Amino acid sequence: MNDKALNIKIPSELYESLKEEAKRKNISLASLVRMICSEYFDKNEK
Repeated sequence: MNDKALNIKIPSELYESLKEEAKRKNISLASLVRMICSEYFDKNEK
């Protein structure tokens, strides 16, 4: 269940890169950030 929100500040260059990647994947910026976080934790779970 998506019941938590996260408000963060990131450098403009990183934001633009994320926006471009989300556009390439045809997903929202929030979805891309969730996907990145999920993949990071799946990969680093030991």
